[in-house]
Amino acid sequence: MEAAMRRTIGLSALALIAGIALVADGGWLANAQQQTIKRTDLLKVDLPEIKGSQMNLWVADIAPGGETGRHTHPTPRFVYVLEGAVTLEMDGKPSQTFKTGQAFVEMPNMVHNFKNASTTEPAKGLGFQYAAEGQALQVNAP
Repeated sequence: MEAAMRRTIGLSALALIAGIALVADGGWLANAQQQTIKRTDLLKVDLPEIKGSQMNLWVADIAPGGETGRHTHPTPRFVYVLEGAVTLEMDGKPSQTFKTGQAFVEMPNMVHNFKNASTTEPAKGLGFQYAAEGQALQVNAP
């Protein structure tokens, strides 16, 4: 009985180790759920001179081929490209590509898509946007 119990515990431990190794190795499940854009909030501060408003500052890491999908902003959004290149596709206008060291603005209520210009290299942008306290910074477009 004792040998059978040790064998069961040993097989259970082996299965657990194999499962952990598969996840740590970036197995297919982890890759299937990878985010294309990761936004890290750096600062959110009240603007006393504009009562009820806040300034938002963040960094966006954009995976190769990653994109936001069509959306709008209620207020201007300012973006500085830290790494790589990004493409801004605005409805009714030619798309524009911005490289490291360049900046651009996404105007309020303009439907657009923002994406990494490369399918092989990551990109990174620094974003600034003010909004009313609690207001959504981005709204998905149909």
